[in-house]
Amino acid sequence: MIKWKSYYLVIVIMVAGLLSSFFLLTRQSNFYNGLEKIHKKNSYDIQVKEAYNERGIYVLNKKYYINSATYVIGNHYGLSKDSGIWRPENVEYNPRISDISAPFTIKKEIDNDTLTLKKGDKTILLLLVTD
Repeated sequence: MIKWKSYYLVIVIMVAGLLSSFFLLTRQSNFYNGLEKIHKKNSYDIQVKEAYNERGIYVLNKKYYINSATYVIGNHYGLSKDSGIWRPENVEYNPRISDISAPFTIKKEIDNDTLTLKKGDKTILLLLVTD
């Protein structure tokens, strides 16, 4: 004999799961739409107190975002932490902005693709990646 109660229960749980997934996805999407992208054409002077990597973007102060693949140009003065455990042996480590922890200051001039990151008394140059 078929137990219809268990089928109804499974269907109710599936519908509840779909509704909650939809709610959470739209909530996350609204957060990302509220962030301002750091563009090449604008000038910025941002005192970053909180920064984290989220799905390919680096969120700064929950207000701005930048591509996580924004690479360091030149010396990183040991400020970036290499935490890659899956990198092949012969591949060189290329530090990027997501490897540098907050707090720091970011400055960028108008129509320039170079960011200046200042942490303590050290200054690092970063190449802005265009999407």
